[in-house]
Amino acid sequence: DFGSTLLGEPATNFEVQYSRMGTRSTSQSVEAVVAILQQWERDMGSAVDPLPTINRLAEIVERETDEYLGKDPDPFDDRHPGRADPDSGFGLVLKTLFKDNEFMNTLVNNYILTQERENIELVTAACRLLIDILPGLETSVVFQETDGIVERLFRWAKLEHEPLSSYATGLLAAAMETQDVATNYREDNSELVPQMLAKLKCLREQMGRERSHQADDDFGMTMDRPFACFSTLDNTSPLSTQPKPEARGPVRNITTAGTQVVGLVAGNGSGDVEGAAIRTEPPSGRTEECSNTTPKSTEQISTGKRQLVPDDDSSSKRSRTEGSLPMMGMFTSPMKVPSRAGSSMSLSLHDCSNSSWKEQVPYVIGRHQMFPLDLVMKQRLILQYLTPLGEYQELLATFFELGAMDLVTYYMDLRNTQDVRLTFDALKWLAALLCHKKFAAEFVSQGGLQKLLQVHRPSMAATGVSMCLYYLAYNEDAMERVCLLPHNVLADLVDYTLWLLECSHESGRCHATMFFTVTFGFRTILELFDRQDGLRKLYNLMSTLQILRTDDQGENMSDDDIYASRQTTKHVCTALRRYFEAHLSIRVDAMKRALQRTGGGSPVTPVPPYKAGTLTREAMMGNMEMVVEHAPVRWHWEPAQEFFHLGGVNLLLQMISLSSEWRNYSGRTDTIRAGLDILAILTVTPRAQLLLCEAVTLPESSATIGMNIILGMAEGEHLTTPDADVQKAALQVIINCVCGPINRLGGGVGRVGGATPRRRNILRSGEDVLSKMWHCVRANNGIKVLLNLFTVKSPITDADEIRAMACRALCGLARCGTVKQIISKLQLFSSGEMQRLMKEPTLQEKRQEHLKFVKYAAELLERISGKPVLSGYEATLAGLNRADIVAQTRISYNSKELMQLIHSHLLHNGMMDTAASLQREAGLGRVSPHHEPIRHVSAIHHAPIPMASAPPQGHKLVRVPAGSAGPSSGSPLSGHLKFVPPTSAASRTMKAPHFVRQKSATAGGNFLPSPVMRKQMLKTSPAPPTLDSIVKKYLAEQHSHCRNPVSTCPPFSLIQPHHCPEPKYRRHAPNNVAARLVRRAAFPIYGGLDGSSYDRQYIYSRFRPARMLRDSEGDSSFTCCTFMPYANYHKYVALGTYSGELKLYSLVTGTEEATYICHNCAIMHCQPSRDAGLMLTSGSYGRPLSVLWNMNGVFTRQMTMPEDNYVEFSKLVQDRVIGTKNEIAHIYDIQTGQKTLTLVDPDLTNRYNKNKATFNATDDMVLSDGVLWDVRSAQPIHKFDKFNGNISGVFHPNGLEIVINSEIWDMRSFHLLHTVPSLDQCQVVFNNNGTVMYGAMFHEEEDELEDDWLKNTYGSSFRTFDATDYSPIATIDVKRNIFDLATDASDHYLALIENQGSMDSLSVESVCRLYEVGRLRVDGEDDEDEEQDEEDEEELEDDEDEDEELSQEEMEDGDGEDNIEDEENLDEEG
Repeated sequence: DFGSTLLGEPATNFEVQYSRMGTRSTSQSVEAVVAILQQWERDMGSAVDPLPTINRLAEIVERETDEYLGKDPDPFDDRHPGRADPDSGFGLVLKTLFKDNEFMNTLVNNYILTQERENIELVTAACRLLIDILPGLETSVVFQETDGIVERLFRWAKLEHEPLSSYATGLLAAAMETQDVATNYREDNSELVPQMLAKLKCLREQMGRERSHQADDDFGMTMDRPFACFSTLDNTSPLSTQPKPEARGPVRNITTAGTQVVGLVAGNGSGDVEGAAIRTEPPSGRTEECSNTTPKSTEQISTGKRQLVPDDDSSSKRSRTEGSLPMMGMFTSPMKVPSRAGSSMSLSLHDCSNSSWKEQVPYVIGRHQMFPLDLVMKQRLILQYLTPLGEYQELLATFFELGAMDLVTYYMDLRNTQDVRLTFDALKWLAALLCHKKFAAEFVSQGGLQKLLQVHRPSMAATGVSMCLYYLAYNEDAMERVCLLPHNVLADLVDYTLWLLECSHESGRCHATMFFTVTFGFRTILELFDRQDGLRKLYNLMSTLQILRTDDQGENMSDDDIYASRQTTKHVCTALRRYFEAHLSIRVDAMKRALQRTGGGSPVTPVPPYKAGTLTREAMMGNMEMVVEHAPVRWHWEPAQEFFHLGGVNLLLQMISLSSEWRNYSGRTDTIRAGLDILAILTVTPRAQLLLCEAVTLPESSATIGMNIILGMAEGEHLTTPDADVQKAALQVIINCVCGPINRLGGGVGRVGGATPRRRNILRSGEDVLSKMWHCVRANNGIKVLLNLFTVKSPITDADEIRAMACRALCGLARCGTVKQIISKLQLFSSGEMQRLMKEPTLQEKRQEHLKFVKYAAELLERISGKPVLSGYEATLAGLNRADIVAQTRISYNSKELMQLIHSHLLHNGMMDTAASLQREAGLGRVSPHHEPIRHVSAIHHAPIPMASAPPQGHKLVRVPAGSAGPSSGSPLSGHLKFVPPTSAASRTMKAPHFVRQKSATAGGNFLPSPVMRKQMLKTSPAPPTLDSIVKKYLAEQHSHCRNPVSTCPPFSLIQPHHCPEPKYRRHAPNNVAARLVRRAAFPIYGGLDGSSYDRQYIYSRFRPARMLRDSEGDSSFTCCTFMPYANYHKYVALGTYSGELKLYSLVTGTEEATYICHNCAIMHCQPSRDAGLMLTSGSYGRPLSVLWNMNGVFTRQMTMPEDNYVEFSKLVQDRVIGTKNEIAHIYDIQTGQKTLTLVDPDLTNRYNKNKATFNATDDMVLSDGVLWDVRSAQPIHKFDKFNGNISGVFHPNGLEIVINSEIWDMRSFHLLHTVPSLDQCQVVFNNNGTVMYGAMFHEEEDELEDDWLKNTYGSSFRTFDATDYSPIATIDVKRNIFDLATDASDHYLALIENQGSMDSLSVESVCRLYEVGRLRVDGEDDEDEEQDEEDEEELEDDEDEDEELSQEEMEDGDGEDNIEDEENLDEEG
């Protein structure tokens, strides 16, 4: 039901009557149809005339059709009636008919195709029934797969025999909806269309004559109705001039537009959700002209029934008379139609109207009568035939010649038709004709728009007006003509369309929304829209949708309703985006004109109000950038302020988050992108930026920060496949938030005054907004998101643009001192990876986007290092530091060496006298003939001179090769550097630009140069470089290649190569271990400086396999390990198994000493207390997940942690246990067994996949989910930036640092100290004294990183690091998958769980291997270990084979005694 009842409005008596009648008659109609079909099947073989059967079925279908149409369904809803309204009798009757395939085939193939000559009445009745059941019929199947039916319909339509001619015309109308059919019968249509137009004119005239005669005859009958005298209202009645009331209550939601109509399979009314369609967009043109004037989107909409749920109980609901029945307040202007009494009756009724529903039916829902055919129905069938043909270009001339414009204008007026369905069919034909530019322009020029706005509302025809307006909006030329109409006409146009946004038909709201989407570019429409409170009405369409409610989300809605609501969301967002784009364009034009007035430049021509503005993506990005740069902090933008007042930003964030879950909706990415584009435009204002820092309520009582949603979309984590357009839109929001100017003006554009206290406060507020946005982006892991986008490579066509936008956002974020310190330590900037990214684009065709990335990357490096990036230097922080030192170095050299080089140069060129004079005046003395200084200079560096160090343009240094021809080729001073000045005469003589002299010569003294020419005249040709500058640049280039350059250097030598001295310490420990041991007597205690580091490198790079532990029963795999504390000189290692057992093995004998059953699943973690009295175990699933066991005497359960998947003891005093459940940390007291503290903050969670909460060394702080907590106050201290998604971090034993994945954080300043790439995705285990740490990527059950683990270089190996400076020590390959790693208290042994395969395979190759630390493998031990492994595996395989053979023998023999003897023998052999 698309009427008002399901919209929460009170039902009228008419609706109640229809409801009761439908309940009684539906079952009777279905039973009657079943009985008729059964009787028809029994009469099939006999000579019984089927005509009565066909007529009875037609009568039943028509009766149900009247009841269905009486509920006022959406006229553009092309779905099966049983799907649009599952409770309607019409749909049930159609389903009953279509289930009988034999009857349907007979109806088409026999009664219509073969009975034409024998029984014309049967053919007429069959056509009548077929046209009755068209709403549930798959027309393409009937008219394309049935041979000859279309030809016969054309022949019957040309005949004058009624009613067969009209029925054939109606069936042809359904056939022409299929494009292939219309194309195949193009010539037949060309012949039939003129006949139909002529027939239509005749019927129109005939209808006019009959109504004029009938008006006088029916006057007495009309007056017989009680109180009929009050139905004729005088024009001067105050009721007819009552002002239009304001709309109350929430505006109804719309269902947004689609384009094509997908045929529904007859019979069941089911199918794909997106198959349910309403024609809401101009059909694609059949010619080039028509296709250029039609909308470009090709989507579908579904207009299922909907029920509006108000926001609260106090929301007012509309009355039935306000929604569907005609009343004064719902009409644009009073309309007069001839009444049956011959006087005029006002259609603008009011709440006190005494008009009966019978009188209002023709003007609200109309009549539908197929038998007997009246004049109205005949005209409707002709109009339905002409509608699909109105789009074809070849028929446009015919329509113009035969007066289609006059016909449409006539039928639009309800005063002429007095039937709303006839007017509606004429409006559909008009919409098809408006696809043509010529017709649309002619329609507007002849006043058609004014007549269109006079269509009665509310009515079905008003819904047809919505389609006409939508089609007209897509014709830009026609819209320009519309915008030039009088102001009152345009005001009525906007008012009518805004009313359509509130109508009860989904398609009407849909077309109205898309009309505004197209016309917001016209300033005239935009201003009228704002003047009539259009933004609130458009916003309410989406805000009242049930699917966007966080408490409900449409749980009880059908699939069609959900799809319709999603389409509504998409198109409302599209309209809002265009609305704000148009307003932003207007404001930017005004801003440009203001800047032009104050700063000069070419004038900006404003766009006329009747012209559409340029609203492309590139133009919008430029507009946003200009507003961000020039708008003051307290810039008041009226549309944005109104949207903020409505709560639009919060709703958009909710929509973006919720729509990411619409996985089966094809328009999901378009919806999200539209919402992000709106936010991008709004974030040019500081208030919108601050709203992104607030919490957004989401389903299941969860909440998140708005910026977190934006960052998630930029990263692509919320979508199954990241969409480039969504990522770019989200990045634009971030850029607007973090890249604004630090110092914003508080006044108007371009006004820079004195620093008054008020101005200083405004500037400070601008800095506060920017600082808050920096903090918000960083707190929501924005640095990690942006850095990940640096390396994005898919989709390859957008990778360069995404990288450039991410770099720009990070460049703006780096203005924050904390962020700059953090990213300066990251591997991307410290290892030269940024320089690699700057070299080549991802796609060569996107080089322009790559240049933007290079620009922002250079700016970012300069901002981080504080030094300019020079070409030729390595674009790393270390390279920039070296370049800075070189720039600060004062270059000096021996002038006599320079003279000596010049002397050699003169000799080389044969200037003997000049060389002798120079030698005499400079006092060079005699040059040794065997001295070749320049050759050494030329060989000091083989690398090319970088561009930054090259001589100025026009000069170059060349090296003359030894042995070159010339008078002095035999001179010992060969191979020297040669300075070559420019040889162009023009470059030496030209003092000013040549064109400036010509201009001034021809200007006759009155020439006033332009600003550009003034700048050119100020420029002069560059002065030639001096010899001193060339030499200093040459020496600086040598200095730049030093490994450790220093800023204070002695004079450089032009003869000998330069290099800065390497630092070397006398007390430095030797690398050789024996030498260090000898030096311990002189340099205790490690033999010199860095001796302890050398010792650690020596010890922890050597691991010797000592023992291999296996499961004695061989039926389970090891999963975790830990060393038991030494007690009574017994050394044990505890191993957890896949079956949930905890096994103790002796380190001395290697035998299994005890087994304890702890869980029913795999034990993922175990940890003993320092006194070996307690043991913690954690399982992979089940309840309880974690248990504390008492091992003193009897192994018993002491305490359970049901929901914690990881637990460990406190460090200092082991009286507490900390457990981890996702991002929540629980602290338990061991003595009482009670939970004492819960640590979680939803606003600070990082949501690591492998979060493991842990105490620090003094038990007063906890690290959980990347957040540092104070245990005493239970308050968070600091949230560390997230750069990975799995490892949550551990405390360093020194108590000063925290290791989170590959990042090392300082606990005192919370600065990032180091980045260790080798630790990426590795669990860290420290040795007993905290000087060495082990890193390995453990393999855990259901590990999401299993693929990465298989690809990682160190997946089957572990690494050791010096924990004092995090330098790598060694990498040890174990050739198997590592499941766990543990060290003993003395650091003598290392235990590894090595498995071959996954845990769920119960692999027999699971071992715990013990390694001796600091000892090398003896030659041959590797081979022996491998042989032992192979032998053990073969023995286990043999045992399994024997067990299988034994079981087979037992099954064959069945002798119990023999079986017992065999088992005893096997035990003895074992």
